Amino acid sequence: MTAKVVELLDKPKVVGKKQVSPRGYFLEIYHPLVANRAKPGQFVTLQATELSPRQPMQVVDTNPQKGTFSILAEAYNRATVELVELFGSGEELFNVEGPLGKPFPVEKYGTVLVVGHGWGAGANFPVAKALAEAGNEVYAALVGGTRENVYCEKEYKEFFGESRVFVYTEDDDYGREGGAPQAVENFLEEVGKPDLVVYAGNVGPGELVAEVTRAKDVKNLSLVASMMLCTSGLCLTCRVKKGDQMVQNCLEGPYLDGNAVDWKMVAFRNGYYWDLEKESLEYFLNKLLPRLKRKKQQS
Repeated sequence: MTAKVVELLDKPKVVGKKQVSPRGYFLEIYHPLVANRAKPGQFVTLQATELSPRQPMQVVDTNPQKGTFSILAEAYNRATVELVELFGSGEELFNVEGPLGKPFPVEKYGTVLVVGHGWGAGANFPVAKALAEAGNEVYAALVGGTRENVYCEKEYKEFFGESRVFVYTEDDDYGREGGAPQAVENFLEEVGKPDLVVYAGNVGPGELVAEVTRAKDVKNLSLVASMMLCTSGLCLTCRVKKGDQMVQNCLEGPYLDGNAVDWKMVAFRNGYYWDLEKESLEYFLNKLLPRLKRKKQQS
């Protein structure tokens, strides 16, 4: 049997798990196909069990030699809570599909400001490294609602140096006070106009960052966190209005021209699903999770 066939038949499994905040975990997952083929900016769809929801997750790092890739899982819905609560090192996952989406367009831009809001810092890390390796002058702004939501600070500072990494918290608990748009505005005032801003994180701050970059005529490539279901272009759930076009984010994204994206429409479309997500999470926490934990202890 050829190595490629073995690679496809191997069951994905968690081989490492590290808690980095009350809700955030780095998971290292064995999946040689993703480990060898994923490019910066791409994502996977992860399904913990046969009955679990499918969850898109950005690839944070890859290790082709070990056949593993890493994700930053922040527990906020049924799929992510199930993953971090029930799956530890050595446990198999039902399915991992990927790499998905278009790789980030890595080229020589000049001065680049990479802005990661919460989990977006992890999503942006491989992109930031690739941009630096392509000869760009890369700076990073890591933003969290609180100190606990600032991710990957150590990794960014080790790679780029402390002077090029700016930390912000919206509650002024750590670093500088402010959110993602304030980070961009301060950079414009204190460092100068960048040739590119790269944003990843929640939709609300993404819209505010785009307001700043449009006003200052700065190129903006943003990870658009639209709701995704099939991640293969069939269900049309992830459609995003970009300029006068509707694009399928799972195929054309996840990084799109942030200045052209209709962020209000993204938030509106995502809102269709919030109540369903909330009901699903409550049912899982109150009914399924205790039962699954007991079953796991007995096995």
